[in-house]
Amino acid sequence: MSNAPSQSAAIGRLELVEYPHPALARKAKPLAQIDDAVRDAVAQMFDIMYEAQGVGLAANQVALPYRLFIVNVTGRRGVGEELVFLNPSLSRPRGTAVQEEGCLSLPGLRMDVRRPEQVVLDAWSLDGQPVHLDLNGFLARVVQHEFDHLEGRLFTDRLPEAAALEARRTLASMQEVFSGRQARGESPSHDQLVARLDALEAERCVV
Repeated sequence: MSNAPSQSAAIGRLELVEYPHPALARKAKPLAQIDDAVRDAVAQMFDIMYEAQGVGLAANQVALPYRLFIVNVTGRRGVGEELVFLNPSLSRPRGTAVQEEGCLSLPGLRMDVRRPEQVVLDAWSLDGQPVHLDLNGFLARVVQHEFDHLEGRLFTDRLPEAAALEARRTLASMQEVFSGRQARGESPSHDQLVARLDALEAERCVV
């Protein structure tokens, strides 16, 4: 992955997307380079995350098809550490823990989710340096939640059957609202959204 001057078109203004935007179900592709547009996207992602009072945000959640997510476990600008992980991979899951999770792309929905308590993260930083972290506790959970987004998974995909049935009622309601906006022309069509993702992917990703 190169850390190169920007010669690509700007990504533009980003916004948080909600279920069932197609970006959320799409497996993100590795970034081939870090350019000025990617750096600007990361800055926008932190703005969006703080405004929404979140602690992590994946590129899928702002309709970018890139293997990239950000974290600040405090959820507060100027407090804690801002972490950026590009092209991450997870390994060595250990232990198990159950904790309530929510998602900025699933507003109002919170459920208990079982995950490994510890995990090893390998990634690249925004300045092109390798990152290797052995994580545990809350940070490990946030990282796994955001990594799932890059795999096209939501935390609802990890729920046991009874909880999943309850969550599906909320998801169905969100689907109805989303489809209504598209039908009224207030939101781009599914094909238009996917075409935008395809174009962004072709421009900067390893395919």
